[in-house]
Amino acid sequence: MTTSPRPERSDVTEALPVPRTEAPPAAETLREQSKTGSGRRGGGGGAPSARPSKGVGAYMAQYSLVILLVASFLLYTFWGKTGDIFFSTANLSNVAGSQAIPAILTLGLLIPMVSGNLDLSIGSTAGLSAIATAGLYSETGAPLFVGVLFGIAMGLLVGLVNGLLVTYFQIDSFIITLGTAAIILGAVNWYSKGVSILQGIPQDLVGFGSGKFLGVPKLVYVLVVVAFLVWYLLEQTPYGRNLHAIGSNKAASRLVGIRVERDIQMSFVLSGGLSGLGGVLLVANAGSANPQIGQQFTLPAIAAAFLGAACFKLGKLNVLGSLVAIYFLQININGLSLAGVANWISEVFTGLSLILAIIFTGVLSRRALKTSVKAAQSSAAEKPKTA
Repeated sequence: MTTSPRPERSDVTEALPVPRTEAPPAAETLREQSKTGSGRRGGGGGAPSARPSKGVGAYMAQYSLVILLVASFLLYTFWGKTGDIFFSTANLSNVAGSQAIPAILTLGLLIPMVSGNLDLSIGSTAGLSAIATAGLYSETGAPLFVGVLFGIAMGLLVGLVNGLLVTYFQIDSFIITLGTAAIILGAVNWYSKGVSILQGIPQDLVGFGSGKFLGVPKLVYVLVVVAFLVWYLLEQTPYGRNLHAIGSNKAASRLVGIRVERDIQMSFVLSGGLSGLGGVLLVANAGSANPQIGQQFTLPAIAAAFLGAACFKLGKLNVLGSLVAIYFLQININGLSLAGVANWISEVFTGLSLILAIIFTGVLSRRALKTSVKAAQSSAAEKPKTA
């Protein structure tokens, strides 16, 4: 009698209930997914399993974050203290545009998270990319696209280093990327001497970062493109399905031939690349590079990723849920700020959202696991007994 390999997770990662995209599959299920590209139940042979009908409560839970987003929007629109300013075109445009870069960083964070890894260096990497891009423009007068590509390349390099350290030395990604973030912060402060870089930024880049098209900030269009590409990668490609499988059960993924280390390395490279893009867009939006700005993006990105797992696909990381979470957080922070609440409310609200999101997704993951086990036991009991 064979048993499914136990998922490989470190003590540090175990402390964070990273939402799963599927219940932990057996090796046979992973093999079928890798061959057919289908991870949905009922896709294999045999009689189709009956799906329980969803009640009102289930739909309310599935779309609870969307409901809270709409409720928050209506609250600050009709509240006397905030309504006049909150619902203005200028404020709504500011909310949409200001969260485009944090959302891109969150989408980059999702890629390694799906594989069961956490990249805590995304904010620092964005800051490094911003300083590197602005420094290249300031010192060499490089062409526009050379600076853009250089900034993204810096992010890709950091991601490559993270991926190699995590996979080759088998050290928890939490520890590796936390150390990487500290090293990057020191390097950035050393190069910039703690001073923002203001000179030499191409005006075409600044015009793009602060400009609008059809009344919508141009950065929002960049976000839409990135969101579609990340969604397609994670949900519609064999590589994305491999990441889901690795996040569910790393040992079983190896048994069915998935190149676990290579795929994890690539997830960190992609995360670093999107962080690099975020850094370039920071320069475009501000017209300068602040050596301290990158650090502020990491916690909101993690909070949005976990909070997004409580939307649409309950307990599962997903792109659309993360985007809803980003704007849910920002709308409430913006509304409370307009109401005259002290500036510290931003950190408190984000921190509380992160704690509640981790608790909620942990509960959902355990429920999904229990449901999967019960379904497997029920299916086994229905099979005819053999001599």
